Amino acid sequence: MAAAVVAAIAVALFAATYWFEQMPEGITRGFGAEAFPRLVLGTILALAALLTVVSPTGEALPRIPAMVWYSGAALVAFMAVVPVAGMLPSMFLFLLALGYLWGERRHWLLLLNAALLTAIIWAIFVKGFGVQLPKGVLA
Repeated sequence: MAAAVVAAIAVALFAATYWFEQMPEGITRGFGAEAFPRLVLGTILALAALLTVVSPTGEALPRIPAMVWYSGAALVAFMAVVPVAGMLPSMFLFLLALGYLWGERRHWLLLLNAALLTAIIWAIFVKGFGVQLPKGVLA
């Protein structure tokens, strides 16, 4: 059952990538904005199929911890903030919130982690792949 739910969500999100804004070819230099999400969602679909094959059929599966639901809610909030604030500020806030949610209380470490990961992701996508990240309405 869990694999079917995960697969259904992945298929719905995969379909949503067809509504992404088309970037001019000169800007993207190869991959479009839809390539990475489709790659990740394809991997999720493959893992859901694997889960269907190897999961026990007669045993009750363990209960999903509340932290998983909270993390999922944080991700949904992140996706809602991206069109408004842009990818980089949203990612920074998401990483701060997720680190705090998972129990990190050293504020300097949360800030350092969020700043470094945001910078690394920016460097990989903007400088490495040549893909412009969404700027958002406020930018």
